[in-house]
Amino acid sequence: MERVPSVDARIIDHVLLPQGSIDEGVQSAPVPVTSDTRLKKIYIYADGVFTPQSANDYRIVRVRTDAFDLTGWIDFTHAQPSDLFQTEIRVTMAHAADVLLQRTQFSAGALASMQQMAGTNYISGNYIDVVIRQTHSTDNFVTKIPIAYQFIVESR
Repeated sequence: MERVPSVDARIIDHVLLPQGSIDEGVQSAPVPVTSDTRLKKIYIYADGVFTPQSANDYRIVRVRTDAFDLTGWIDFTHAQPSDLFQTEIRVTMAHAADVLLQRTQFSAGALASMQQMAGTNYISGNYIDVVIRQTHSTDNFVTKIPIAYQFIVESR
């Protein structure tokens, strides 16, 4: 019988980036399709794990590419019962930079979708930041909680 690694082991296998850093994606935009411009490209823009060290720690997932639709997930299911988390969706437009679209609180056990973070299944734009932080720790951050995230872009 083959042994399957636990969920925690699979999360730890991801590359852990330093806290308070910016994740600008795991790959560049896909190669343009020249045969049929009506086709959309769907790809994973950012896929990582963030392990907060304090309530002041945060991760910004910065999405910058040509016009796109963004969706994704953040996994808070490995948290302790009274741990609290916060996400912010921030957008930049021609007339204003770093505008708060929505700030949302999450408790332990949640698998947060874009619908919960932004009030819609996807966000359209070309300059979006997703800010992730743990605002409260049951044991004052003695137990490190890995927060996995994945964001997907759909573009032409």
